[in-house]
Amino acid sequence: MQLSVASSSLVSVPVIEALMASEHSIVSIITNPDKEKGRGQKVEANELAQWAEERNLPIAKPADTSELNRHLLTAQPQLIVTVAYGKLIPIELLHGPRFGWINLHFSLLPKWRGAAPVQWALLNGDTTTGFTIFKLDKGMDTGPFYAMQEFDIAREDTTETLLHKLSVEGAKSVLEVISTIGKTRSTPQPLTGATLAPKISKEMGKISWESSTDQILRQARALQERPGIWTTFLGERIALFGLSESLAPNSLRSAGEIEACGEGLLVRTSDSVCLIKEVVPAGKKRMNSADFARGARIEAGSRFE
Repeated sequence: MQLSVASSSLVSVPVIEALMASEHSIVSIITNPDKEKGRGQKVEANELAQWAEERNLPIAKPADTSELNRHLLTAQPQLIVTVAYGKLIPIELLHGPRFGWINLHFSLLPKWRGAAPVQWALLNGDTTTGFTIFKLDKGMDTGPFYAMQEFDIAREDTTETLLHKLSVEGAKSVLEVISTIGKTRSTPQPLTGATLAPKISKEMGKISWESSTDQILRQARALQERPGIWTTFLGERIALFGLSESLAPNSLRSAGEIEACGEGLLVRTSDSVCLIKEVVPAGKKRMNSADFARGARIEAGSRFE
């Protein structure tokens, strides 16, 4: 079967590789247009486009509906697989390919519909998650599904580890769905139990030290890599890495109060103490938090704001 894959993320790589190794042919990778990045605002392709270019895969970067339509008329895919594409497909294009569009979504729909299902599952403290392969319709993650699989969330799982696990396992299921599509019927999603997983903002990475340690660690697991977790010290923003709960002896009394220790930096929360292993102060490189504490000359009563 002739297939296109629509994605703007490297999380789709396991699916693309599985399709490349199958009897199917990929006629295009559909992704976002190049855009300006960094301080110099240099125009660059996204990571997936760069990955595909290195492997000489055919790439399309439609900027709007009409460009996407022209590409589909030229490439003639019989089915389009979407994985973290980040765009709603206009209804008039959903019926173009013979077998339509299917999506590999990283939650057990209808729970966590939207752009960031794994992040919201971790933030919410969910103990299980999974993936759903469904047929796109005019709604946001509302179409009938072909396959669904549940997985436990480990205590140490992060957004990155969960996405990798779900994408690898989901790729196998995508192949199975493709092999039977047109022969089996999809199942409507349940009418109850829907929750939303909207796009994550940079502000959501700000740590409130008045929160519980468990809530802060869930925030770290969900957001540490993207968009990053952070706090402020003396008005300067500081990125945080390697958070864990600590039982080390300390003299901390109020939420946000900080103290250096041999392993790094201790911070009081609403109910216990967090250890921070590494930090990135504004305008500086990543460093051990104990080194930061020495350089900042942290004294008794110092605190993160």
